[in-house]
Amino acid sequence: MRDNELEFHIQEKLDTGSKIWIIGDIHGYKKTLDALVKKLELKDNDLMICLGDMVDRGPESLEVLELFMRKNNYFSLKGNHEEMLQIDWKKTNGDSNYSKDGFWSTSSLLTRSRMLSAVAFISSLPTELVLEKFRLVHAGYRDMPYSNDLELQTDNERLWSRDIFDVSYPFDALRTIIVGHTTVQNFGILDDNSVWRSSKLLKDGRVSSIGIDTGIFLKREVNPRLSALELSSGRVISQKRVEKLLEIGE
Repeated sequence: MRDNELEFHIQEKLDTGSKIWIIGDIHGYKKTLDALVKKLELKDNDLMICLGDMVDRGPESLEVLELFMRKNNYFSLKGNHEEMLQIDWKKTNGDSNYSKDGFWSTSSLLTRSRMLSAVAFISSLPTELVLEKFRLVHAGYRDMPYSNDLELQTDNERLWSRDIFDVSYPFDALRTIIVGHTTVQNFGILDDNSVWRSSKLLKDGRVSSIGIDTGIFLKREVNPRLSALELSSGRVISQKRVEKLLEIGE
């Protein structure tokens, strides 16, 4: 699912020189997100776009959702963990123990009205955004050698597929695809301010795909962090996880 109005808004901001920061999977680590945002020094016309998976695993999932609901320059795609939250909600009407744990982790009072607002917000999120030179999606696309029409792929591919890390050709000949979902530590990328970049290039010399999930929920030995990529410059800024060991239950 796309959001044409949001795509136009983002492209207009890009064309007029605003900074567009793309951030990877947050997973409820709001303190780390707050610390990263301070580093970004967002101006009034700048935007921040999360690639999905705002929730689950961390201590303040609901607070992260509500932050994106409240801020008019924060936007997000839907990730597979938001999708799982929706499915869990529909199956149990919000009464399962699991949905009140990882999905709904909060440092404040959890009420049904807050949960209803969050579910409505998640239901409205797009699963991809297509700009002139970039394509933003949570996980990626499925390798379909006999059809390169990405518009024919489903939300299931956009939320779950990891094929983008293995293909021998660009999925989109015109756009750099930026994804989360798969942690860059899987490829031995442990340094701050570093993300995965495909060796496959577009005709204009830009990389065909970039992965920016830097494993905020992983063990400290592999440098768990939250990272942001600025679209125009390709600059990456990272923030090491700041939540304490006890809060995240490692």
